[in-house]
Amino acid sequence: MPKKIPLRQQTFRYASLAVGLLIGLALVFFFQRATGRSLELPPGVIVFVIIFVIVVAVGSIALGQLIGRTVVGDRFEVAIRTPGEKWRHGRLTVSPGHLSFQQYRWQVRIPRGAPLEWDIVSLGEDTGRRPSLKQVFSINPQLRIVDLVTQHGAEELAILPAQLDELRERLNAEPAAAVE
Repeated sequence: MPKKIPLRQQTFRYASLAVGLLIGLALVFFFQRATGRSLELPPGVIVFVIIFVIVVAVGSIALGQLIGRTVVGDRFEVAIRTPGEKWRHGRLTVSPGHLSFQQYRWQVRIPRGAPLEWDIVSLGEDTGRRPSLKQVFSINPQLRIVDLVTQHGAEELAILPAQLDELRERLNAEPAAAVE
């Protein structure tokens, strides 16, 4: 089972969820004002509804994390690209010297197509390289980019720093001896 990812490395994910919630609430209030339909609710009811929505949102995030950990299991969620191309988001299943990449549809955890299989020649060192701020809407800026050399050529792998050491350990692990 993979090690738990530190909260500070997940702040981008949680911040984007919070911003989405605030934008959704703002749109509801905007359309209410634009259509002229005012419900004239007492302030106490409005505060209760806002608190209820926040509690449901936090509970949903916690439940989503739990379900996501169960669905993904011991796989790594990463982004991969051939240098200069678009990032492909998905999950890696790792065995010694081999990666299997299952791409996601629309950056959500819905698998798309057949997995890509790679034999790994080398995994580069963590130099602290991160995605540029221009890519903030397509990739988490907290990810670290490392070079990945496969039998098909060079790729770039973006992964959370806490997961990079574990990925390296699994790639370099000795295969389990066959039980006869």
